[in-house]
Amino acid sequence: MIKTLLDWLHVMATVIWIGGMILVFTVVRPVAMKVLDPESMGKFIRALMARFRIMVYVSIVLLGVTGIPLKIVNENYVSIINFENSWEIVSFIKHLFYGLLVILAIINFEILTPMIARLASAGPSGKLGKLQKLSMMAGGLAMMSALVILVLSSMMRFL
Repeated sequence: MIKTLLDWLHVMATVIWIGGMILVFTVVRPVAMKVLDPESMGKFIRALMARFRIMVYVSIVLLGVTGIPLKIVNENYVSIINFENSWEIVSFIKHLFYGLLVILAIINFEILTPMIARLASAGPSGKLGKLQKLSMMAGGLAMMSALVILVLSSMMRFL
């Protein structure tokens, strides 16, 4: 029963974070950029990211809190860093991508989004365009990392 609850919380945190990221990156942000003026876009993104940021940080904590015991009780688990079997190798790679995803989330939420919001309120500029491109690249890298995590997680179920 406890293992089921931990797994459910782990999956929910993954769905909220990765699903939310995919929705924001592929639907919400492009539509907002298309229909809103720069000042409104800055306000909207700032408000959206303030709310989503909380969900992401809660998901990061939940993934860590649930992932550690789930890994330890798995029959393929040997030790924290161990490369004795395919499951351990894939798990290690998956957690490297998780670390990258956490770093990218912090960069986007704590650095890029506030800078873009401030610059957007002043109107279009070259610096704003560059930061928006950088944010899109970081978002694309985060999405690719998330997709790799999902593939690796699926692989781990069959190793």
